[in-house]
Amino acid sequence: MLKIRMLVILDLLQELSDEEHILNSKDLMTELSKRGYTMDRRSVYRDIEGLAEYGFDIVTTPKGFYLRNRRFTLAEVMLLISAVQAAPFVTESKTNALMKKLESFLSVYQREGLVNASNIRGVKFGNEEVYRTIEMINYGIASGKTISFLYYKRSIMRMDVVQRRGKRYVVSPYAMVWVQDRYYLISNMEGKEGLTHFRLDRIRDVCLENTPVRPVCEVSEYGEKFNAVDYASKCLNMFGGEIMRITLRCHMDLLNELFDRFGEDIPVKKDGEDHFIARIEAAASEGFTNWVCQYGAKAEVVSPASVREAVKKRLTEAAELYNN
Repeated sequence: MLKIRMLVILDLLQELSDEEHILNSKDLMTELSKRGYTMDRRSVYRDIEGLAEYGFDIVTTPKGFYLRNRRFTLAEVMLLISAVQAAPFVTESKTNALMKKLESFLSVYQREGLVNASNIRGVKFGNEEVYRTIEMINYGIASGKTISFLYYKRSIMRMDVVQRRGKRYVVSPYAMVWVQDRYYLISNMEGKEGLTHFRLDRIRDVCLENTPVRPVCEVSEYGEKFNAVDYASKCLNMFGGEIMRITLRCHMDLLNELFDRFGEDIPVKKDGEDHFIARIEAAASEGFTNWVCQYGAKAEVVSPASVREAVKKRLTEAAELYNN
């Protein structure tokens, strides 16, 4: 009973106290009584001393007690809640459940400040299996085993349609990355070369297989360990493709955009008053072509010729749509 009572006191301090809301011994005894625990003032002090000795940062003041340092600060909880709300692969129901768990790290008074700060929800997908999917994929990566799953896409009728007529995908999983509000599995498909990306919100019914994963060095430029951060930075919008060294001539307006996208260590040099030359490494893919085209005349692919021709073709096709 004594140990349980101490935990109840800790819960009360977490829930009802902070630097601006101090609980005295009478307050604690009243709240404990509501929960079926009776104790005197001396017992309150003794229990709080025990919690402080264990390591909880409980401040004792002339007015009473409050819990100072928590597992998460208000700012940290706000950042985590914003991330959960902005993630479309976390369903509405799981978003609400996660928010409640995160809010439990704050006092009731701190939670009041989240009412207006936590209202940035966007589109949410409907795959309630996403937690299990993440856990099973992570287990496959950690154990070095292949996984299999069904993969779905949305039809024009807004229906989930299984791909490959229900035939399971079998892949060697290497990493999960979050890029532009999408969560992707990076893997190698059985019987194929190179790397393939799958959106986690479209994956269903993941199963662990008995076969070992294919070494990542056989299907990518990486050695024994896959570098997910480096790979994601080179694959714009997670379109796969051959990693190539690409030279760009861009307007100065795009300098920060390139630094944000490819890192501040990319080689750049001025080219006249308003332009610069940049050399980057990226997957020569549809994603990269789309990325360059969005900047129009402010971004030009200088080399290699194959990438330059792909961008030229895309821009020509787009222009022809408006010639009629």
